[in-house]
Amino acid sequence: MSAAPGFDPTVWQGIATANLSDVIGRGGAMDGGIRRLCGTRMAGPAHTVATALGDSSTAHRALVDAVPGSILVVDAQGGTARAVWGAVMTAAAVERGIVGAVIDGAVRDIDEIAALGFTLYARATCPGGPHKGFRGTHGVPVQCGAVVVNPGDIVVGDSDGVTVVPASQAEDALAAVARVVAAERQWMDRIRAGEATTDIIGIE
Repeated sequence: MSAAPGFDPTVWQGIATANLSDVIGRGGAMDGGIRRLCGTRMAGPAHTVATALGDSSTAHRALVDAVPGSILVVDAQGGTARAVWGAVMTAAAVERGIVGAVIDGAVRDIDEIAALGFTLYARATCPGGPHKGFRGTHGVPVQCGAVVVNPGDIVVGDSDGVTVVPASQAEDALAAVARVVAAERQWMDRIRAGEATTDIIGIE
């Protein structure tokens, strides 16, 4: 199994999701209901999944095809009555080389998932298990956390949440983030020197 082609995780791992959202027009940030339940920072190209409410079968199928180094982004329609992800799927994801998952829905087995060192973001936890009889699709555009995610878009997660950068904007976003970080360092120096933020940012 080869790693995701053309993606260098070391370039993205240290970038804050807030800065990424800022440089793409304050977009791409998933809503606050998508929160990290276990794991650490993550970055990788999206492997997208659209599944029926309360059903995990399509996510199982996606694990067969997902490229190592990618992040599963699952549109589970925001359902919280049944978990569509758990420890068994996590073990399969780890074996496949998947670096994390973002689930717009419910998950379970958090203690076991945390013990595997897997990074998982989701809308809720629920002990109730999923259905497996409804076929969805994967590798297609989905909506997760109120953000449209296309296959191959760059997904970055940190303590603030998840930001998605369209693949077509990735190179420009990296360059813009470098400029933003440099500017913010200068702002911090000016704040320590006693300047007001209104003057620094230009707020009247």
